[in-house]
Amino acid sequence: MSDKLVLTGDRVPEPAEAPQAAPDPVRRRRGLWSRSGGSARAPRIAVLDGLRLLAALSVVLFHYLAGSGTIPWQRTAVRLFPGLHRVAEFGWLGVVFFFMISGFVICMSAWGKSLQQFWQGRILRLFPLYWAAVLLSSVAARLGPRIPGEPRVTVGQMLTNLTMLQEPLGVNSVDNVYWTLWVELRFYLIFSLIVLLGTGYRRVATFCWLWALGSVLAPASGIPLLDQLLVPRWAPFFIAGTAFYLIRRAGRIEGETLGILALSWLLMQHRLPAIMEGEGHGINWKICLAAITVMYLLMGLIALGKLDRIQWRWLPVAGAISYPLYLVHQSLGVRAIWRWNQQWGPWPTLLGVITGVALTAWLLHRLVERPLVPLLRRLIAPATPPSR
Repeated sequence: MSDKLVLTGDRVPEPAEAPQAAPDPVRRRRGLWSRSGGSARAPRIAVLDGLRLLAALSVVLFHYLAGSGTIPWQRTAVRLFPGLHRVAEFGWLGVVFFFMISGFVICMSAWGKSLQQFWQGRILRLFPLYWAAVLLSSVAARLGPRIPGEPRVTVGQMLTNLTMLQEPLGVNSVDNVYWTLWVELRFYLIFSLIVLLGTGYRRVATFCWLWALGSVLAPASGIPLLDQLLVPRWAPFFIAGTAFYLIRRAGRIEGETLGILALSWLLMQHRLPAIMEGEGHGINWKICLAAITVMYLLMGLIALGKLDRIQWRWLPVAGAISYPLYLVHQSLGVRAIWRWNQQWGPWPTLLGVITGVALTAWLLHRLVERPLVPLLRRLIAPATPPSR
């Protein structure tokens, strides 16, 4: 019984004289076991940092090279980069990978936390860099090179964007890439219910089943709020990531988690044509399905600890810059390409702009996130005064 409780994460008091179960060797190797019989904080999974950067770079290439029009190159990317253009067309799948990784990471970071701790962590992770990106992108839109057909960013639009709630408020985003943040916020909102009740294997697994069912019923319910809250188009990816974390905690694939993954995959392949059509990606469904299936396999290897030995020193830096890179690459990079590509030539422009936005992302991490997060942490979670 003691072994089962540790695997599920449920806290149930046991008699004092009960013998302590021996730690599972797989969980001990991963650092998930504490001597008190509970689960210790899991070590950083470095390979996830590298995959985050890979996902961000794929979205970067998609926005720079996948368009069939002349923006941002003043000539078509098909002519300038014929081979790379065909690969970049699939770069939007980086968003899919982001959502899957998010399901894994959010479940991991929320485990054993209170609702207040959970939301404090999310606010500190998302908002400081986001505020900086909104301000930087707004300044670039008002003072930088103008892209043909681009609407002017107003001060009111910028201020509303700072809430990250511009989409439900009916206000255009300063940068189109921000749409994914509203999807993420809805995931955090519904996952808050599990955090409030207390994370445990049974509750999280039930949450996955119910969310999958709800995502199927929501579009037919005729209730817009339910459809908004359950994000049926993207739910399978978050559900899969959450299930992979359950595998990570258990140290093996259980029949139930395998069932959750199978259901999420089947729902994903059903939603995929609508995703491609809705996002304007008229590309090969079979290739997209194969690519997403590879993502499932990669996450499975991570969940089983097969990639834990990958501990390259640059991976934490990759993870740190992936979010700010995603936030600023379009608003800054597209303008730079439009302004300089004819003077520099296509390849120097592409490589120079990618390097420039990556450097900007690193500076945002060092100059904004690192000093601002501790300050905000002290403001929203002040230290408890010592008792007398």
